[in-house]
Amino acid sequence: MEVAKPNRKDRSRQQILDAALIEFEQHGVEGASMEALATRAGLTRATVYNLFASKEEIAFAIVHRASTQWGSAFRRRLEAGENARLLLRDALLAAARWHSEYPRIAMATLMRALSTDTEMEAPNGRASFRGLLRDVLALGQKQGVIRADHDPMPLTFIVLGLFIPTVIHALQTGKPLTADQIDWLLQLTLEGIGARSERK
Repeated sequence: MEVAKPNRKDRSRQQILDAALIEFEQHGVEGASMEALATRAGLTRATVYNLFASKEEIAFAIVHRASTQWGSAFRRRLEAGENARLLLRDALLAAARWHSEYPRIAMATLMRALSTDTEMEAPNGRASFRGLLRDVLALGQKQGVIRADHDPMPLTFIVLGLFIPTVIHALQTGKPLTADQIDWLLQLTLEGIGARSERK
């Protein structure tokens, strides 16, 4: 079966994202200019503005593109019904590693995610990383490894509410998160931070 070639608009979007990946890591999201992005992408500044409203939108699109690339493997594991806790750990570790590889983009998008009410959802209704985590938690509820007395979306916010500041701290200290640290984070998330109480 012949795969359809991307149209000109999609090709231009990819050129912009490729150029921005380099520009943002060299100069930061704030330090890069739309003019420099356009030049590096081989496009006009008007074309860049026609496709993206701001540098921040481009930065989030870069993150979404990356999460889509490695997220498909997790979707396959999800559909196969693998252990949800291991899936959750591996998905968070993959995200942490990507953010460690592109720290300037990561800091700009993660800090904005904490400081605003942005939903960080995928464009055009496509699958998002947050949606993947929600679905993994829903699987965990069916498997009995995640509490089932709440909708999985609020549980997703709790996981991300601990994960995002932990990644930011790792980026600020220059110490990438390890699998053991992700396991520790999940233990705190799933078991809580209070002292164990005697069950009556």
